[in-house]
Amino acid sequence: MRIKAFNLKATLLATLIITTAFCLGGCELAYLFAGNGSHAALYKLPNKNRILVLIDTSANSQLSIHAMATLMTLVNQTLYKHKCADRFVPAYRIVALQRRNPEQYHSMGIADIAHAVNANDVIYVYVKRFDITLESAGQLTKGSADAMVKVVDENGKRLWPKTGSPGASITARIPTSTAVSQSPQTVEADMVAILGRRISRIFYRYAVGYQPKSE
Repeated sequence: MRIKAFNLKATLLATLIITTAFCLGGCELAYLFAGNGSHAALYKLPNKNRILVLIDTSANSQLSIHAMATLMTLVNQTLYKHKCADRFVPAYRIVALQRRNPEQYHSMGIADIAHAVNANDVIYVYVKRFDITLESAGQLTKGSADAMVKVVDENGKRLWPKTGSPGASITARIPTSTAVSQSPQTVEADMVAILGRRISRIFYRYAVGYQPKSE
């Protein structure tokens, strides 16, 4: 009876492994059995279109214009590096448009801005919260940011996500540390880097799990 029970378990295990192999791709199998794998792109940008990364903020966000431009440039460079698209609207075009007439800029919709800079598609990033907190009489710092990302065309038509969500949620958290080792400027730069990396990864396949140092 024990032998039969063992054989039954072995058969069920073999069936499970074979079924898993058919259901998962090579990268996913590597992750399952060895801790390696990859995440597929959630949305693929049209390669020949001119892409605008547009950063918008809530009234209470502490994201500075400099940090906003840095975030736009970082996403542009990362997406170009991973061959997601060939043409991007440079960050200085948006900053110049905003500074030329701030009141008019804030009254413009996504489609208005896209037309003003000749963009075909827009990666719209709404930074709901970007907080740099000083605690203990300025001796400690920490950071927290929350953003929402969606893709629309030049006329404001939603391209991604199609339905069910206003956009993909992106977060960045910088743990509390001493202000000596972690200045407010460092917190801002680190949060921009985290947001830039996580926003960009929506649009290309990236590795997860352990990766050999040679890679």
